[in-house]
Amino acid sequence: MDVGEVLFAYRGRVGRLPFVATIAASWVLLFASRYDIRFVHFLAGLSQPALLGSIAMAAWIASAVMVKRLHDVGWSGRNTIWIALLALLGDPLDTSAPLLMGTAAVSIFAQLWLCIEPGARRANRFGNAAPLGG
Repeated sequence: MDVGEVLFAYRGRVGRLPFVATIAASWVLLFASRYDIRFVHFLAGLSQPALLGSIAMAAWIASAVMVKRLHDVGWSGRNTIWIALLALLGDPLDTSAPLLMGTAAVSIFAQLWLCIEPGARRANRFGNAAPLGG
């Protein structure tokens, strides 16, 4: 499986290593955009189409890799929807809103579980075993 297929396709399976790398990059971008003023100024310097395109590409890559990781553990990729919604709705550092902290925590725990849960060693309904980091 080549890099383009890992990052952009929604079919197949991917192991833990590519998933961890993608999720770590997503978390860094998410926290930097929410809490680092310098990063916000950098984003503000981009033109609106470039900014929207960058956000769309990052969301596509993160969701494609998560779908394939869910496939690797034998789950439907549709579970990506609730994991992403909980991450977007929640704020893990907002102590004034415990419900928002809780929704973010559920998403973070789901992503951490996908980081440590080994994939199925044999072929499943989503394809052959993931070649890397399974």
